[in-house]
Amino acid sequence: MSINKSENFTKEQWTGIFREAGFGDEDMHRWHIAFEKLHPVVHQQFLEHLHVPENEIKQIREWSKS
Repeated sequence: MSINKSENFTKEQWTGIFREAGFGDEDMHRWHIAFEKLHPVVHQQFLEHLHVPENEIKQIREWSKS
């Protein structure tokens, strides 16, 4: 599994999809926890693909492990 780097998609767009689907903050946190647990490398790639700053990626991944 990998992320296609040629497609542009922003963090805001992704969050908007979650919100439209009824996800709250806790739901998104659980999603990140599962993603980090099951596919940590792809989770990193996904966050990079969304152009999330490196320091924020680090925070998200640490938060997902706690």
